[in-house]
Amino acid sequence: MKLLFDQPPLGKIPPRISVSGIVLGFLALSSCAAGQAPEGFHWVDFRQETSTVSSVERALKSEQYTAIREVGVLNGFALVMTVQRDPSQSTPVGDVWRVYNLSMKTGSIQELLTGYNLEIKDWLSFQPQGSRDLGLLYLNCWECEPGNLFTAFHFETRTGWRARWTNDKDSNHPGITVGVTDVGDPYTNEDVDQVFAVLAPREGVATLGTWYYAKDLTTGKITESVSKFFVDQATGQDKSIDLVGSRATSWKIRLCNPADSVSGLFAGQSSSACKRIIRTKKSGTQ
Repeated sequence: MKLLFDQPPLGKIPPRISVSGIVLGFLALSSCAAGQAPEGFHWVDFRQETSTVSSVERALKSEQYTAIREVGVLNGFALVMTVQRDPSQSTPVGDVWRVYNLSMKTGSIQELLTGYNLEIKDWLSFQPQGSRDLGLLYLNCWECEPGNLFTAFHFETRTGWRARWTNDKDSNHPGITVGVTDVGDPYTNEDVDQVFAVLAPREGVATLGTWYYAKDLTTGKITESVSKFFVDQATGQDKSIDLVGSRATSWKIRLCNPADSVSGLFAGQSSSACKRIIRTKKSGTQ
């Protein structure tokens, strides 16, 4: 079993203190998370913007949380991040993260995500027009064999925030699975490589690709899937396609050599599968 994440160490921001005085754990932030935020967006200063924090606390009165971690505000809507910590926990590891869309006008809230080890990465442009989305990674469970998921919070003027690539089977865990741990030896008699990258060219829109490669060590049979995730420019809807043939080969090469990738949003480029396809490309025999 191989779960490969070739990512640099994540930066940290200082712990924040909530209005109730609870010292909170660290939120992992990539060093590149200073990308251009949507115009008018800002992260709330808990000490200075006490009325906003009070409004958020009132809206969350029926929710389960230990402390409010972050609040980002844009055009009357707040992106609210909370953590819930079991009293028996001695460290923040294992905190349950929940993210909400909150209307500051009506006080209505909608839960967007539940997960663990949430890592904010960067603001990404999935459409040439409109505001950027906030990309992040998180785990879908704890004390288990977790899946690592990528999603992005997108803002819409009338309705506020939503998570891209919704999960129809599990609404609490939106996003794209970019890595799983319950595969390969010793779970099955397979050698498994997993590759993903968020590609964000300076002039253009962001896309995400995944490549799952498994070789049965007994029979030599190869099973793989190559997928591309993007936003339809005409409709603004989240889309995905499975690639085969020459299109899949070209996409795998790009994922294995992601020159326009986002720091912290790529993995598996040192895998055997990537090394093999890059070597084949250089030899001109792919």
